[in-house]
Amino acid sequence: MGNAIHQADFGERPRVRVAGTVRVIRHDRIGGMPALEAELCDGSCHIDLVWLGRRRIVGIETGSTVVAEGRLGIRHGRTTMFNPRYELRAGDLRAAKPCSAGARATDVCAVVM
Repeated sequence: MGNAIHQADFGERPRVRVAGTVRVIRHDRIGGMPALEAELCDGSCHIDLVWLGRRRIVGIETGSTVVAEGRLGIRHGRTTMFNPRYELRAGDLRAAKPCSAGARATDVCAVVM
């Protein structure tokens, strides 16, 4: 899919484009605002996508195939992208294997930019 990078390899909040399948949806509150969180996985590692001020986004659901673009950061020790631009894709990545048990939260895969 693309080149994998590790948290230690990227500098100050690089802008990247990632692709994968949404494996988990969470609802949280950050700074008193609702936040929609989606864990994106390409089969070997993952990234958290967080939309502040959103409770739901049509099409962002478990099993959705998403391409997201934005700046990387770290939140609670996990690689995170806040308020990314995104595209929903028809199943091209749905055949990806499940996230591996050894995947680290600080790994980012499928960098397609």
